[in-house]
Amino acid sequence: MEYDLTARQKEILEKFTERVADISKSDWDSHYLTKWLYARNFDIVKAEEMLRASVKYREKMRIDHILEEYEVPEVLGKYLIGGMCGRDKEGLPIRIEPFGNLDMKGIMKSVKKTDLEKIAIRNCEQLLRECQYQSKVQDKRIDGYTLIFDMANFSRKMLWRPGLSVYIANAEILQNNYPEMQKRMFIINAPKVFPILWKLAQPIISENTKRKMKVLGKNYKEELLKYIDEDQLPVFLGGTMTGPNGDPLCSHKICHGGEVPESYYLDDSVASKTADRATISPGNDLKIECEIESPGSILSWNFKTEHKDIGFGITVKPEGSTKEKELIPVSRVDSQVLEQDGNIICEQAGKFSNSEESQHCKSNAPVNHRPCLVM
Repeated sequence: MEYDLTARQKEILEKFTERVADISKSDWDSHYLTKWLYARNFDIVKAEEMLRASVKYREKMRIDHILEEYEVPEVLGKYLIGGMCGRDKEGLPIRIEPFGNLDMKGIMKSVKKTDLEKIAIRNCEQLLRECQYQSKVQDKRIDGYTLIFDMANFSRKMLWRPGLSVYIANAEILQNNYPEMQKRMFIINAPKVFPILWKLAQPIISENTKRKMKVLGKNYKEELLKYIDEDQLPVFLGGTMTGPNGDPLCSHKICHGGEVPESYYLDDSVASKTADRATISPGNDLKIECEIESPGSILSWNFKTEHKDIGFGITVKPEGSTKEKELIPVSRVDSQVLEQDGNIICEQAGKFSNSEESQHCKSNAPVNHRPCLVM
């Protein structure tokens, strides 16, 4: 897709290019930069903030190396739904996600928070690599994909708040770092409870993305075939494509999820043996301080609560200052369900503190945490 810009938009693009020249990379052409402007409705200040934040995020997560360095946990390979399968009539890769078969609770009990973040990023990087390959094969620019979001088999148990929160949070991360990548999205087999899900997800979905979405019920085949040829659509979605031995699900390309066996669940008792233990009473907090002497150090954390969720945030008191600066605002985390882990790059020396608060709890919150790790 090539952008047809107005004279005013071309002027904004020229200024935007100048403003981000200090972080620009060799493959950042005008088409690439235009996507960031579209994502922020050509608000040049917001687009610049978005792009600079993404550059920092990519460095923090080592995204340029994630396809080679990140080892996908077996449970995600076997049970995390989705996969690339076929191309639409414009030549764009198609990603199919059988969301109704996702056991999010089982997944979250089997991996760390960063695994879910990294696998989502990894999937996007794979899509980018596929787009680059298809651009060469088709001799034209391919820089997006079509998503089919299948909600068949969806049940009310999937309205589990911690799972939805993680799914939506990851969607927001992808939206902020891969603008204009999704060209269209078909939500098929939408259940009666879809308005509830939409209410939860709508606040973080950009207006551009909303315009690309089509919500369909069970009679979706005719609509899909307007954009996708039959031989590029799996049989289970109304096409003619099959996998090995006539598999109508094309399981060799698409993971269809299913219930995660408990044998994959992380052993909390093992984690507890290597962690410090603390109990946070209602209305109180636990602060752990760490002195950072060298700018550029990496501060990591890891914790899990036994029964309750808690608030978590990080502050820094720079050297020579008496005031604390908020780095990660305190927010509620479902640490009783999913082991929380993460890291930040300390851009200055000083005293860093993480705060774990139980203002959300009505009873004591036992916490198993590992001391802050500095590298």
